[in-house]
Amino acid sequence: MSALFKTRPRTLASVAAVYCSGFLVPALAWAQTSTGAAASTDATLPAVVIKQSPSDMQTKALPSYKFTAPLIDTPRSVTVIPEELIKQKNVTTFADALRTVPGITFLGGDAAANPSADRPVIRGFESRNSIFVDGMRDSGVQNRETFDIEQISVIKGPDSVYAGRGSVGGSIDIVTKTPQNENFINGSVGFGTDSYKRATIDANQKINDETAVRLNVMGHDADQAGRNNIYSKRWGVAPSVAFGLNTPTTVTVSYYHLNTYDMPDFSVPFRSTGGTPVNVDRSTFFGLNDRDYRRGQTDTGEVRVEHRFSDELKLKNTTMFGRSTLDYIATNPQFTSANSNLLALQVKSGKYATNSVANQTELTGKNTLFGMEHTWTGGVEFSHEQSLYEGYLVSDSAGNNMRTGGPCSVAYNCTPYNTGWNPDNPWTGSIALNGDKSFPGPATHTQTDIASAYLFDSVKLSEKWIFNAGMRFDRYDVTAQQAGVSDLKNTSNLFSYQFGLVFKPIRTVSLYASYGTSANPPGSNAGLGGGNDQITATNDDLSPERSRNIEVGAKWDVLDQRLSLTSAVFQTEKTNARVSDGLGGIVNAGTQRVRGVELGFAGNLTNKWSVFGGYSYLDAITTDAGPGSPTASGLPMVMVPKHNFTLWTNYNVLPKLSIGGGATISSLTYASVAATSRKWTPGYARFDAAATYHVSKKIDLQLNVQNIFDKKYFSTAYPIYATWAPGRSAMLTMNFYQ
Repeated sequence: MSALFKTRPRTLASVAAVYCSGFLVPALAWAQTSTGAAASTDATLPAVVIKQSPSDMQTKALPSYKFTAPLIDTPRSVTVIPEELIKQKNVTTFADALRTVPGITFLGGDAAANPSADRPVIRGFESRNSIFVDGMRDSGVQNRETFDIEQISVIKGPDSVYAGRGSVGGSIDIVTKTPQNENFINGSVGFGTDSYKRATIDANQKINDETAVRLNVMGHDADQAGRNNIYSKRWGVAPSVAFGLNTPTTVTVSYYHLNTYDMPDFSVPFRSTGGTPVNVDRSTFFGLNDRDYRRGQTDTGEVRVEHRFSDELKLKNTTMFGRSTLDYIATNPQFTSANSNLLALQVKSGKYATNSVANQTELTGKNTLFGMEHTWTGGVEFSHEQSLYEGYLVSDSAGNNMRTGGPCSVAYNCTPYNTGWNPDNPWTGSIALNGDKSFPGPATHTQTDIASAYLFDSVKLSEKWIFNAGMRFDRYDVTAQQAGVSDLKNTSNLFSYQFGLVFKPIRTVSLYASYGTSANPPGSNAGLGGGNDQITATNDDLSPERSRNIEVGAKWDVLDQRLSLTSAVFQTEKTNARVSDGLGGIVNAGTQRVRGVELGFAGNLTNKWSVFGGYSYLDAITTDAGPGSPTASGLPMVMVPKHNFTLWTNYNVLPKLSIGGGATISSLTYASVAATSRKWTPGYARFDAAATYHVSKKIDLQLNVQNIFDKKYFSTAYPIYATWAPGRSAMLTMNFYQ
């Protein structure tokens, strides 16, 4: 094992196995690690013992999804990103962590319904509002961090049965760090190129045998490699306390705060005629340091009560309160005409706030009925969300609205794309927020109320056959108010379900087939969703979009269950999609289809060699674009690379030295597709490396070099622009353990 693994008693394989072994994660199409029998212990509620080769490892079952079988026995594709992988790669943002998963891309932002924040795309469908923390929906517009993350799971394919509204392509669950029944202080201090500075603390203290507290703190300040004037500053704190450890009833109270301040980056425009982004030097930033900014803040409180009636019957109740805000003004360079070399420096902006409260109660049990063993979870959930969007009126010195660019006759409104630009040019205009006397424009208030009930069951029909089923009902009610517009409202009854059958020819192999659905009503992104997910006067009376997923796959634990191999073949189809009717309205008439193959591997090839990665092939097309865009039918979907491969491997060369390396390879990705033109970002191959030296039992030195060959490629895209990915950078981190 590497020094990092020796210091903390987890391996890359076992971390993923811990997460997946209980009733938490149903399947792992890529990052599956060794699995085994799960049994209750007296540690915390609930708890499992993982049969891990070569020795047992005991840990608490992490609160998350409603899955009722061990990973290998649940028919679904899931990738689990363990904490050790995040640390080895020195991943500091949620978005970068997800990029270790093949098939996930990110949309850029604009303004209003499309904020410049985390916008993951899973299997071709945006999943911005299908992100969860400890099994609870994490609503709002955010740019998330990794300092308080235990691990991340990506559930692929329509899964409204687990996640509720939306979740067309899948959902993401973040598991946070909670108090443990031990004392430790772990931390890190790092410095690097491009003014990189970062420090973290993770401290856990037992008060007594039943009470423990934990504190995670982070500070980060860095510029972006290869880009001028692009920076990111943030700090966060996450305290938590647990009462009743080693007793039947455990109460955990936690709080999370993250404050971010960075420069939004709409790097390079596409020409309206299509093609790749225009050829501009990567370092060029078409913004204004005096004006542009992005500030975010997230505050979340959680109270979780868990009670074990017996080893077979457990109850959990979770209440979460949250508020997230995002405020930004950004420069969006766009060509003044199709053949011009002159850029109009448009201004995009937004101010967003989301308040949410949710309560979830789950009962988990195991019993025998008609000679068959049932493992089941049932629950109810209630949530209330309020979202507010406000925009800015950004005017140049002559009073012209710069949203689509002011006249080039006014200083600093325009620039040739190929002669450079000075971001220190003075800002001489004005800024007014919605509601200001100088700009009494409309703000949008959205309220979403949901009541849900669900039930899942895994039935052991025999030693070789397992049947898995689940169903969920959501009562969905969304309203939106905007000055000068009639109130918008949509009320829908959403019913989602899944079925799966698992065949086990031997204990370490599972062959499965599954079918699952999702429902996506208007306004499902809490008033802050892009495109037709935003509730409007043209779609508020429409039915939910529907999607279904048919999947067959295999999971195989090899090398004494040290390494897990997974494969899946699937087809996801979205029907009843909201599309233009060609007359200015929206109708439920579109369909989209994604056919794909996924392969995954995770675990240990030997006691010294660990691997993590996978490959995805996605064939995504719009089969019917609706009556308003008949020529778009049959064209590729946007933000779906056909081929994507990721790999990270770590090898212990010496007792005190381990080295790691990885690759991310992707084919081209379309940002916009039309019958007469297509816009895309080229494919790329990026390589990273790391080395960790175990100085002592308490200190590691870790060197990371990211994007070794300084590959120029784009990390996000939007129909009008693409954002440069970071260039080559190096960071040296001292990890300490007490």
